[in-house]
Amino acid sequence: MYAIICDARKGEKLGISHLALVDRTKRKDLWWVSDSPASVMDFKKYDVAVKQLKRLKYNRARIVHVEKAKEILAGQAQCIREMEDEIEMEQAMDDAEMGWDAHKMWTGTGD
Repeated sequence: MYAIICDARKGEKLGISHLALVDRTKRKDLWWVSDSPASVMDFKKYDVAVKQLKRLKYNRARIVHVEKAKEILAGQAQCIREMEDEIEMEQAMDDAEMGWDAHKMWTGTGD
């Protein structure tokens, strides 16, 4: 079985480098997915995948084995979770750095 993937234009900071064509019978809200292997469109025949690929012009769309596409998306999903956790941790650390006397910060009012 085959799938169609392409290069992602955005999401590099989260570790997103590829997108896969979505099976529209499973999800109607997206055409391309970066982190959900279960949503990947799997073509049983190579000829059908080629026909669909010819309709796509941008972002270096190409045909790969569906297992490879799902492996890529699973890796990206893990990377996205790790990056979101890191961002959350940085925000928590920034809040903690304000310390116990954060209430003493000058707000620009008064006088």
